Amino acid sequence: METKANYLMIGGFVLGVLAFAFIFVFWMSNFAGGGKRYYIVFESSVAGLTTGSSVGFQGLKVGEVQSFSLDPDDARKVHVLVSVSDSTPVRQNSRASMQSLGFTGGTGIQITPGTPDSPFLVASDDDPIPTIKADPGGGQGLFDAAPAVMNNANALLTRLNDLVAENQESIHTTMTNVEQFTSMLNAKKDEIGGAISDVKDGANNFKTLSSKLEVSLGDNMDGLTRQAKDSLQQFSSFMQEGRRTAVTLNRILEKLEADPKGFLLGGNQVPEYTPRGQ
Repeated sequence: METKANYLMIGGFVLGVLAFAFIFVFWMSNFAGGGKRYYIVFESSVAGLTTGSSVGFQGLKVGEVQSFSLDPDDARKVHVLVSVSDSTPVRQNSRASMQSLGFTGGTGIQITPGTPDSPFLVASDDDPIPTIKADPGGGQGLFDAAPAVMNNANALLTRLNDLVAENQESIHTTMTNVEQFTSMLNAKKDEIGGAISDVKDGANNFKTLSSKLEVSLGDNMDGLTRQAKDSLQQFSSFMQEGRRTAVTLNRILEKLEADPKGFLLGGNQVPEYTPRGQ
């Protein structure tokens, strides 16, 4: 009897654990993301979404994706069941869209708040799970654009490969010339270093010479100034003498023009000869 009682206790405990696990799983799948559930119908691919993907509202995580199903009347449409917290103010003009969470964060769903004057989207007897409308193209995001991006990248790589193949000989020649030039520079490095050193020494010598000239000019500046002043005075005296000489020559020319004979012979004029008896 005791053995049977022990078996009954063990069996009851196991059944209790299984029932608790079932209830816990049911609670997690239906209420862990919140007390309200909504359908979102996407009319395109939902690649990237998985069960448990994040559901956000204004950038805040408010729930998660619970399940997926295809529309029985139109297989192009995908019904996504999401659960959100009771405090999430989903309105009738709220919209849902897929959104990338980064290269390592996968994909989630974002719900817009709608406008304050719009009524809240609530369940009813006829519609126990209301539907949030998806933005047009809400499922055509990063993942739908990825094939086009990859195709463009492949086309670019193909063009680069063709370009390299067409100019392979030129590239090889250029690389050979670069290698030869590098080898020449390495062989002439001592001479190049000497030339650079000579240029540096020349620059230093020119700097020293400039300093000496500046000092010499500074010392002789007073003497040069005095010589220049004396030269200017002598030139001024010469110009005055020249002006006086010019005035004198001008007077002589005027006299010569007025009476050339008298000016040349000088004194009184010789009286004209008159024969006697006249």
